[in-house]
Amino acid sequence: MKGINVNIIFGIILLMLTATGQQLIDARGTAMAFSNSAATRGLESAGLNPATLALPHWAHFELNLLSMNVSVANNSFNQGLYNRYFTTGDSLSGEDKTALLNAIPAAGLEGRFAARVNTLAFYLPNFSLSLTGIGNGSVNLPKEIAELALMGNDDLGRVYDFSQADAVGWGGLAVQVGFAKRFDFQEDGLFDLMTVGVTGKYLSGLGYFEVMRSQAQFYNADETNLAFRLDGEFEARSARGGSGVAMDIGMVMHKNNKLSVSLAILNTFGSIRWNAQTEAMLYSIHADSLTLSSNGVEDSLIVTRDSSYAIGEFSTRLPLVFDVGVAYYPLKPLLLTAAIEKSFSDNLGGSKAFRLAMGMELNILPFLPLRSGISLGGINGTSVAFGMGLNLHFWYLDVAMVNHGGLSSGSSRGMTLAMTTRFRF
Repeated sequence: MKGINVNIIFGIILLMLTATGQQLIDARGTAMAFSNSAATRGLESAGLNPATLALPHWAHFELNLLSMNVSVANNSFNQGLYNRYFTTGDSLSGEDKTALLNAIPAAGLEGRFAARVNTLAFYLPNFSLSLTGIGNGSVNLPKEIAELALMGNDDLGRVYDFSQADAVGWGGLAVQVGFAKRFDFQEDGLFDLMTVGVTGKYLSGLGYFEVMRSQAQFYNADETNLAFRLDGEFEARSARGGSGVAMDIGMVMHKNNKLSVSLAILNTFGSIRWNAQTEAMLYSIHADSLTLSSNGVEDSLIVTRDSSYAIGEFSTRLPLVFDVGVAYYPLKPLLLTAAIEKSFSDNLGGSKAFRLAMGMELNILPFLPLRSGISLGGINGTSVAFGMGLNLHFWYLDVAMVNHGGLSSGSSRGMTLAMTTRFRF
């Protein structure tokens, strides 16, 4: 097996193992629907506003044991559709198939896979260092493929277009070093203090796969021509290594340990240059005058071409993200958070759609914090989050779950699970 086949397998594995890595990984923030960019402390700031490293924090040292964030989502099928049509054991009726097909948008069925893991990180006042596995992946299948699978090719003479097939994925490691500085104001001012911070990132790319062009048409038979015809061409590029840099910058205004307002720009100047084992791959298929019989399809009528060749280095940019957050304690045990996020590209897991998120944390029992939040817009649309923690002062464990797609479990089109555990002194 060589050329396109090996690289397609490599790309699929990469897509399944990697995911969005440029935003918050911490389980506390996940449980608040990623709305707490103004309320992070210590290592919670990794991937968000580095200026919070200089905010008041009782711990003078944190050591990360494990932080992980795993998610899967799609843009078409929710849990309710799955339960209705695929768990009863009944055969699908024509109306059932139509309902499933109508759930897929014209742009196609998109699946997104996500995973981010951090096992080495520590925090000191005004400083943090972390090593994180990052990446993102998505696959888009044309709606016509689902239509053929569900409805068959009864629409005689129709030309089915598969040209919207697409896939992209990358994976790598990031070394992130954050610094922050605190500036105190006069006591009668609007805010007590201001912090500014910067995080420098060195990115080591482990792999990249991208479909550059896909074009395919299936020509159905009709009353006058009983033969089928298939023409397709698929072009992709891949790399097995690269490197790059990026920078997060931020500012926080703080008042009486009750109110924080944050502003951050993430992935400034961020890009990865892929320069190891860079390849282009081309696969084409042409099948003319195909007919079905008891002997199947004649292989001699199907012509395929499979090739790959080395190419020069190329670059991919990280999504530039603008984030504004607010955190407020109306009562001592209650924290309210909100954030607005805007990405300026769709590259490497970004989404140009605005995202608005709100969350809360309740600490009636200090050792058992409860959290929830809702996020609107962005790549996953309406999402509802829940989570809790076990806080034993010097050690804590946080867990979280996000339901993507709606307010109920039946409307879920995906899920995110997160866990964080750390020592702090």
